[in-house]
Amino acid sequence: MGKDRFLKILCDHSLLWGAVLFASGFTPPGTANLAIGQVPRDLQLSQFPNPPQQLQQLIAAGDVSFKIGARVDSGDPRIVGETRYDMSYTYKSQSNLNLLRDEQGGRVLLINVRFSRMQWKSKHVIWLRDQPAAEGFWSNPILLHEFDHVRISTDPRVAKRFSELMKKRMVIRHQLQPGEVAGRELADKLVEREVRSVFEELTELIAIRYLELDRETVHGQRPLPRNSNLHNLLRPASVEVQPEAANAASASG
Repeated sequence: MGKDRFLKILCDHSLLWGAVLFASGFTPPGTANLAIGQVPRDLQLSQFPNPPQQLQQLIAAGDVSFKIGARVDSGDPRIVGETRYDMSYTYKSQSNLNLLRDEQGGRVLLINVRFSRMQWKSKHVIWLRDQPAAEGFWSNPILLHEFDHVRISTDPRVAKRFSELMKKRMVIRHQLQPGEVAGRELADKLVEREVRSVFEELTELIAIRYLELDRETVHGQRPLPRNSNLHNLLRPASVEVQPEAANAASASG
């Protein structure tokens, strides 16, 4: 590979991407009590006892808010619970660009990237069709199942993995096409593409774990199996949350 010329451009920018996904659950046919036309309302936690410390930390880490009430866009009247999340990231980067020639004489853009201020954030909305009683609100099986979903998407290992994967992408090699200009605009686009690919990889993993949780617990109707891959994350103290679904015959997502 022969060097053609050297081009140095410093790129300093931040980007924000989001992915909104959801998990939903069901009650058995015939048990739904849908209020037609009802619009979900924000749930104010001040009307309930303080949550246990573990849930307080989870609410803060996941920026969790709550909505209550049947809705017309649920898609199925049997849906009783849902967790929506918005994952996002921000970062700054500086790039040094080298314009080279490959063995065939083609132009190659080599980008050396230095990332800084990388942040991985999440925001959640837990929706419940029916409002649990104030007494025992924080032990409601549907709500606890939704919090299991929040635990998955707030797993601190995801943010750590994001930083680790970005460090492996500090050198970007791009074969320039005829007419392409090696400059800041192209460099920003290529860096952004690399970061977004990592983001999509991690959010896909979160989505898979959401589905795995619902499959293994039948949307919260059964305890999480002890041999589950999610057990260490969701039950680190090996304390199972026993859903009351055997009596309530309800589930969530």
